[in-house]
Amino acid sequence: MTTPTDATTGSAGGRAIAVLVMLFLFQTLNFFDKLVFGLSAVPMMKELGLSPKDFGLIGSSFFLLFSLSGMAVGMFVVGRFPVKWLLLIMAGIWSATQLPIFFSSSITVLVICRIILGAGEGPGLPTALHACYNWFPQDRRSVPSAVVLQGISVGLLAGGPILTYVIVNYGWRTGFLFCGLLGLAWMVGWFFVGGEGPYSAHAPEAATAKDKALPARVLWGDATVIGVIIMSTASYWIVGMSATWLPPYLQLGLGYKQVDVGWIISAIYLFQSPLLLGGSWLTQFLQRRGVSLRACLGHASGLALLAAGCALLLSIVTTGPLQLACVAIAFAAPSLTTIFGPVALGAIAPAVQRGRLIVVIYSGNAASALISNALTGWIVGEAGPNAPLGYAHAMTFTAGVLIVGALSAFALIFPERTIARFARTAQEPASPSAVAAVST
Repeated sequence: MTTPTDATTGSAGGRAIAVLVMLFLFQTLNFFDKLVFGLSAVPMMKELGLSPKDFGLIGSSFFLLFSLSGMAVGMFVVGRFPVKWLLLIMAGIWSATQLPIFFSSSITVLVICRIILGAGEGPGLPTALHACYNWFPQDRRSVPSAVVLQGISVGLLAGGPILTYVIVNYGWRTGFLFCGLLGLAWMVGWFFVGGEGPYSAHAPEAATAKDKALPARVLWGDATVIGVIIMSTASYWIVGMSATWLPPYLQLGLGYKQVDVGWIISAIYLFQSPLLLGGSWLTQFLQRRGVSLRACLGHASGLALLAAGCALLLSIVTTGPLQLACVAIAFAAPSLTTIFGPVALGAIAPAVQRGRLIVVIYSGNAASALISNALTGWIVGEAGPNAPLGYAHAMTFTAGVLIVGALSAFALIFPERTIARFARTAQEPASPSAVAAVST
């Protein structure tokens, strides 16, 4: 990987912070767009005559193209076009799909807008992380990654009261209009602030990186890459199901009152914020003190998933504050891998292939949320009227998935070994067949 000069790095410092703030707001906007649909549920169903089943189908339509679009953008778009314009287009899609809902009473328009919104949001987070890496060196990416992810927590915590106020006082349609206008405002700010950064493959200092692109079989067949794929898929298994199944697990599985569930979930997200910032700061600090990437990223990912799996098992058999602490760890700790995994990929991949690798993997793994949501429902349903037993079985299975992800991180993620292997491959003379196999 090429390294910009000290002068370039120094001059980019202030703008790097501005870019980081915009990427944080990008993720906040992302979750405003997600929340507004659920918060509009009751008045929307009443006005449009939707049954709960109809509403559920419309809600699930959001995920129809979510993973596919992210993978397509990662394979065919990222790395070929400046990331500034990619994020601008994504935000434009988000806004364009919110505004028609304000002006239309058509269920068809609502479904189409949700499908297109899902397609636009699929590559959002991994592309934002890739954009973040363009502005920070490899050993200073963990904390900026955590800041970007904080946009999710802020979106969830701030979006609820803000959007509820708008919906209650001005109508559910105005909630969608509000999100659309926020998106347009973000686009204006990003147009002036966004850019490629000194660590981008499009930066002048990285111009030679295009000559070092690796063949697909070398890049995707590497043990570290495979380890991140398995680990991230296991992580998203529980991250993706949390919004759907955490509330009923707390209420029907563990017996908490409905009035308390909201506060418990808010407390989990509040716990998640310092966990992400503290964990990312610690691994970045250790990395800059010479601790290996293997320990800072591979072992850290494995420990996060192992702790989550064990905590989820303990949540079934404990009570009181200890049980709530276990639930918080189980549902919050896996998000750490969303920092460590992309940072590991960014450390090993050539600049020209870094964004493609991150976006494809961290868009494709969202498909595990579709499976985890459906499978959890099936397992719970198999227990019949004994809901606590059904949820105990479902969470035991989920804990097993997390532990498999942890073992994969421990066994496969060796960034230093991968960097050395890729360096040897880059020095080998390229045959015509190898050139043709360069990753797309």
